Amino acid sequence: MTQGMGYVDPAYLDAAARLAAGGKRLSYERMRISPGATVLDVGCGPGTDTRALAEIVGAGGFVHGIDHDREMVEEAERRAAAEGLAGRVEHRQGDAYALPFADATFDAVRSERLFLHLDRPDRATAEMVRVTKPGGRVVVADTDWGTRSVDTPEVEAERKIARVLAEHCLANGYSGRRLYGLMRGAGVRDLAVDLIPLHVDGYELWRLLSRMEMAFEEAVRTGAMTEDEVRRLDDSFRDRDAAGTFFASTTVVMVSGTKP
Repeated sequence: MTQGMGYVDPAYLDAAARLAAGGKRLSYERMRISPGATVLDVGCGPGTDTRALAEIVGAGGFVHGIDHDREMVEEAERRAAAEGLAGRVEHRQGDAYALPFADATFDAVRSERLFLHLDRPDRATAEMVRVTKPGGRVVVADTDWGTRSVDTPEVEAERKIARVLAEHCLANGYSGRRLYGLMRGAGVRDLAVDLIPLHVDGYELWRLLSRMEMAFEEAVRTGAMTEDEVRRLDDSFRDRDAAGTFFASTTVVMVSGTKP
């Protein structure tokens, strides 16, 4: 599995979770879980979703979380314990390409904003389907970084930086648009697609969430943009922000379905 340049820390994930709260709730609905269910969150990060899922499955259910990053797993365990959920939630370090569970273990499996870090998302999809019970639900959500856009007079430069973000800063920056094909290819049935629009009206938050510092550096390093283009684009974003008119948007794609 490729961690890649798009690796983020818990603070980043907490900010993203607040922005995507509505989409998270929708993903839980698409899992169609009830009290007593056993579920898995692949790429659980600091446990934002595992703790929420534990409230849904109740004392009779159980939630497992898997993440490639040991520090994320430790933070997830700490947060679960602090909320008194240690008996209903377990987080462990693991590989999305080789999930440490037997076939047909879970009533529902989900993943959110993980596939953009994966160079073999097909393998991860197959693993998620493998560990889901027949008739169980599989839900995958990811941002299509190609849909990211910012209002600016520097339109050409803005389009360039969008491609740098998608193609040079992540292992799988166009992951959102590829989820439908991946799920169909893995044999998931009765597919449903939800498009979740997100918008930001402040440059500092957008700068954090879009990893703009890294993108600007990578744009110059690869020759995709000149230093002058980067400077003008950054200045235009700051001008919009100072005027109170900064606006940026992107789209999260969610695909859900049933294992035959």
